[in-house]
Amino acid sequence: MKYRIELVWNREFHWCTFKHEDDLKTAKKLADQMVESGDGARVKKIRVIDNENDKVVYNR
Repeated sequence: MKYRIELVWNREFHWCTFKHEDDLKTAKKLADQMVESGDGARVKKIRVIDNENDKVVYNR
């Protein structure tokens, strides 16, 4: 898996891995869906990281 989706839950302060994806477009779409799901209080922030170089490629 090339991309890692990480998020910070509402009452937490550290990043945790949510899912891995092969395609950047799909990873961004899933990340956006997580932020927009529910009442908005479930996820504080989300990012997509390239596993090959551990660089953040999408941040929201």
